[in-house]
Amino acid sequence: MKSRPSAKKTSEPPRALYLYAISRVPENVAPTISAEGIDGAAPIEALRCGQFLCWVSRVAEAEFAHRLADQMQDLEWLATAGLRHQRAVAEISSQITTLPARFGTVFLTEDSLAQHIKGRRKALEQAFERVADADEWGIKIFAAPRQLARSLPKAASGADYLKRKAELLQPGAASKLDDEVKAFIAAVTKLAAAASPGGKASAGQPGLVWHGSFLIRRSDRKKLESALKKYAGSWKDTRRIDCSGPWPPYSFVEEHVH
Repeated sequence: MKSRPSAKKTSEPPRALYLYAISRVPENVAPTISAEGIDGAAPIEALRCGQFLCWVSRVAEAEFAHRLADQMQDLEWLATAGLRHQRAVAEISSQITTLPARFGTVFLTEDSLAQHIKGRRKALEQAFERVADADEWGIKIFAAPRQLARSLPKAASGADYLKRKAELLQPGAASKLDDEVKAFIAAVTKLAAAASPGGKASAGQPGLVWHGSFLIRRSDRKKLESALKKYAGSWKDTRRIDCSGPWPPYSFVEEHVH
């Protein structure tokens, strides 16, 4: 009797490690993360690297290492992957103090990840001290629509009017901020553990006067709320404050994680 031919072995494609965040090794058991991984399939696991835990999922090397730049040109793929990354980091950070990794941080092997962490041990420890018991808050100051309308200068033509209006809607440079806005920024900076001025990502928002991120100790959250209430009340119809958070401390760890 002839034996049944053995099934052909299919080799699994090479896998890489997608990094979401880094935490210290906890005294107790590490939390289990239920959020889906960046590829929508691989689970998120805690990989020990010395005295740290690296929160990773094992993904297709070709897609996330070799073709990542091309994938990021696909806006639908980028939106889905970006949301998965944010949800994963948010869940990890809600259960343990973490240093979030930048979107698209990938290592080819466990050894390369371990060496990366080992080489940054001192900087990572300093970063953990900075973000301990703190959250990131994003703050934007907008000129109120009525104030913008009053501020529009007279124009010689329709085209000139639109040009001046567009200039007015752009964020003001730091040197052009009025004293009240400067006082607000100084007050929040004083109570923050760290502050980071906003970049160009939001620069096109109509009426945006200033934006930045603040690292606020949880024990100082009421002080932040008090400052926001004070200035929002005094500005009334002239300015509007938008505050979002709490977030993982994205703006205050990248130079240490990468």
